[in-house]
Amino acid sequence: MPKSVHIAAPRPTLEERAKRLRIPKARQKELQVFVDAFMAQHSLQEEVPAASIKPEKRPKRASAA
Repeated sequence: MPKSVHIAAPRPTLEERAKRLRIPKARQKELQVFVDAFMAQHSLQEEVPAASIKPEKRPKRASAA
């Protein structure tokens, strides 16, 4: 098995990604509205560890079927 490789390059900023993908400024603003709405909706949810979920409520894995 080959050794795994860790690439320690800095992640591109949102502006760099938008420039590379050629997304216009107006479209960036529209997308930011969606992101803000998503983050506001999901920030209210508390993270629940999987162990605390009752077994009958857990989704079945494809490999377990």
